[in-house]
Amino acid sequence: MTFARCAPLLVLIGLLGCEPPAATPQPATEAANGGDPWGAMPTTVEPFYFTEFEEWVGKPLAGEELARLISRPVPDSFRNGRAFVMFYRSDCEHCHQMLETWFTESVPAATVAVEVPDTEPDAALPFPSTLVERRAFPKGPQYVISTPALFAIKDGVVTGFADDPEDVEAVEACLKSNAS
Repeated sequence: MTFARCAPLLVLIGLLGCEPPAATPQPATEAANGGDPWGAMPTTVEPFYFTEFEEWVGKPLAGEELARLISRPVPDSFRNGRAFVMFYRSDCEHCHQMLETWFTESVPAATVAVEVPDTEPDAALPFPSTLVERRAFPKGPQYVISTPALFAIKDGVVTGFADDPEDVEAVEACLKSNAS
């Protein structure tokens, strides 16, 4: 994220009387994790998480700080083969629309929905798919991210991204981006 794009957020953080997040240690190396780029669940979290999801395409999912917060165990499909992961909020109508439209009758590969826990429990919608595994991010931090955020993964690398369930072409392109 460039300074120009995050400057308004930093101003808002300052107005709220909060400090911007401190620099975080880099993820442990694969060698230190026995060859597993995911390693153990981080033991500390930052006060804020924000990212540009479009920048994840072409990079290992395990190398993204936010992705490393996905509750364990991380599915093997995140390391090898095809997979999909979607960040969602339980009270987000667009998130549920994406799940209902693309992941209820069948899934093109192993699919995991990761709940962003900063929602109102009273506004939660029923989870629409029995075919999708569920995980969550830890409670506590503020997640300054847009949902839904759907990622295609192949052999651990993000191959596609879509964030609008009504943009059929973009979702289909994401779904096809990790095909053999």
